[in-house]
Amino acid sequence: MYKTDISNCDREPIHIPGRVQSHGFLLAIHQTNYTITYLSDNVSQYLGEDTANLLGSPLTNFIELLDRNAVSTDLIQALSLGKSQGFDLINPYKLTINGNPFYLIIHLSGENLVLEFETATLQYDVQHVIGRSVADILSHRSIEGLLQRTAEEIKNMIEYDRVMVYKFLEDGHGEVIAEVKNEDLEPFLGLHYPASDIPKQARELYKLNMTRIIADVNSESAAISTFETETPLDLTHSTLRAVSPVH
Repeated sequence: MYKTDISNCDREPIHIPGRVQSHGFLLAIHQTNYTITYLSDNVSQYLGEDTANLLGSPLTNFIELLDRNAVSTDLIQALSLGKSQGFDLINPYKLTINGNPFYLIIHLSGENLVLEFETATLQYDVQHVIGRSVADILSHRSIEGLLQRTAEEIKNMIEYDRVMVYKFLEDGHGEVIAEVKNEDLEPFLGLHYPASDIPKQARELYKLNMTRIIADVNSESAAISTFETETPLDLTHSTLRAVSPVH
């Protein structure tokens, strides 16, 4: 296992942490025969079932543990649509498991299809809100106005205490170029941060995966189990990828 501290965090293989964040669960299947190859240890917490024997078994064994209310049909349909049309076009795919709403996000990692199930807690129509926000954002003629309005709309949607637009310069250091925050917080707008603040490999991941969410900084991540002991699952395009312990 790679041991990381502040002196070598720029070499940490953050794309293969072997863990996922706790606001969802993950399983991976071989893309041709749908055998389960990787499984996060928190699956049983969400399904309320013993999942210890799922590794190496067909996907149908996992489906049998789900709520029978059309989940199996929806899951197979999502895989079929994604393979024919591209997973980016169907993500996130809405499912209901044991009466609870989930978003299913699928991507290809090597020979594996990675299935990530995130709890869906939003109380409004995401597509409607985003469509309205994009129209408002694009009404601005300047880059500065567009970025500031983008930060404002994102804060309205996710209700974080602070939203920043962070620009990476050629030498890797960053600058806060737009910001919206709660009134009681100190402003960061205009501040510069050294390149070591966000290491090079993390900056490169931002180019490959445009969405990165840390749902709860205080939660415990869940390990990913596999019988492929020599091959950690590449989570470059994962939405649940766990946070580095140095973060």
